Amino acid sequence: MRLETGRLLGTALVALTLASASACGEATPTASSRSTASTGPSIPADPTASTGPTVSAEAGTSAGPASPDGTRDPKTAPACDAVMKARKTALEALAPVAAVLSQSGLSKEDLAKATNDLNAPYTAMHVNVAAAAELTGDPQLKAKISAYQLAVEQAIVAVEGSDSDQAKLKAVIELPAMRSAEKAVVAACS
Repeated sequence: MRLETGRLLGTALVALTLASASACGEATPTASSRSTASTGPSIPADPTASTGPTVSAEAGTSAGPASPDGTRDPKTAPACDAVMKARKTALEALAPVAAVLSQSGLSKEDLAKATNDLNAPYTAMHVNVAAAAELTGDPQLKAKISAYQLAVEQAIVAVEGSDSDQAKLKAVIELPAMRSAEKAVVAACS
């Protein structure tokens, strides 16, 4: 039971990292395969982006909603900063895994490693997203961050239930629930 909880928390942390990278507007490196110079599918930083194989971070997003006078809202800025940082970290960790999963002919060992490599950033993201939710006094933002945390938990469960199946692992990176929750958080923090 403790192992499952730890994995769940780690998975959530990864999702948080993905969200923060996109919202902070910092570019993430493109995914590349281990042994070839070609690039593989990557994770879109914008949850509304197409499911094409690109890793990008949206530039120009702020780390918290602005107040009427144009300054950042002190009730939401710390939470937004934390969520966007967690999202960025997860995007960076997931890009190489996505590249590996885009290759054909992966061995069982490669798929087992990819499973672990997906689980770790999602687990870290889960933890960071949960912590970010506690940093805001805004109940609407807190609800959106909590929904994002739940989506990350679902990603962790999907990774653990994939049985190291390549198609299932690739599908986890593109989970619609994760994209939707991520989009809501990014919008709230813009």
